[in-house]
Amino acid sequence: MKAICVILVIITHIDWPMKQIPIFDYFINMAVPVFMIISGYNFAMSSQRTIGTWEGGRKGIKSLYNVNLIAQKFWRFVEPFLPIALVEIILLLLEDKNINLPRIFLEGAYGPGSYYVPLMIQLLVLFPWIYVLVKKYPKASLPIMAVVNLLFETYVVVSDMEKDDYRLLLGRYLFLVAFGCWFYLYPKMRFTYGMLLFMLAIGITYMILNRQGIDFWLFPYWGPTAFPMDFYIIPIVVLLFRLFYHSTIPGLFGKLLVEIGKASYHIFLVQMVYYHFELGGALFDLPYVWQIPCHIIINVTVGILFFEAQNRWNKFSKKFFVQRNQEIYT
Repeated sequence: MKAICVILVIITHIDWPMKQIPIFDYFINMAVPVFMIISGYNFAMSSQRTIGTWEGGRKGIKSLYNVNLIAQKFWRFVEPFLPIALVEIILLLLEDKNINLPRIFLEGAYGPGSYYVPLMIQLLVLFPWIYVLVKKYPKASLPIMAVVNLLFETYVVVSDMEKDDYRLLLGRYLFLVAFGCWFYLYPKMRFTYGMLLFMLAIGITYMILNRQGIDFWLFPYWGPTAFPMDFYIIPIVVLLFRLFYHSTIPGLFGKLLVEIGKASYHIFLVQMVYYHFELGGALFDLPYVWQIPCHIIINVTVGILFFEAQNRWNKFSKKFFVQRNQEIYT
């Protein structure tokens, strides 16, 4: 699913007139929300491995806030980001533009989706509490997180928060992250089809009204992916998991999707640089029927190469430092 999502992200960030067709709202625009559900799912999996069958008490939450554990996860997000930040600094120098280091290192650098790294850093800090809530209150946790998410959106409007600040805050995705966590922890607790249809109706109703140009006071930013759309994408994800979770796509295409999924974070970072600095050059002038596959192939290929290069560097550096330590202490 991560592979499909990152390809949709690449398509989403192409500036083409077909974005006005409904398929964008119903399908392509949902890539980042699905990413946030997957993040909650994966973080829950990691937390479960850390504290096992914990049923309550302070010991579990302390384990999740273990300094070494947090540092490892932090570095997992930051390590691929640093070369991307360096590339952006070099490109800014070549273009003789101002280099805003706080903008680069604190706000996720430049390019579409640059908020993702700051969001993941916030998630490292907040997720243990989300996990504890979902673990202790399987039935009440999702309604609670939906209310918290809604309260955050209310605060955004009441405080007149700027769009650039809003995009950097995890609050807008709290419900989706909590759902991802819940979905991992309680795979046997199923939504009824009536409940899924009701949620779907809420999401589709909002989507239709939004496309008709109706402004919602509570959701001034990124209307097509605002909070009500969570109720659209969650039933879709549930149905897809039920149908395809244990399925594998055979052959070369299946293997390619696996590799894209593994490198999805690196591909995401690459497309930020690619689009912001228009590295596609003349490709952006091609008809969209050619432009779209070209952008996908370039970003996916470079992202996978970046992922493999980092893995090889990590193996080399680990081996090098082990040998150095052996030489020092023998």
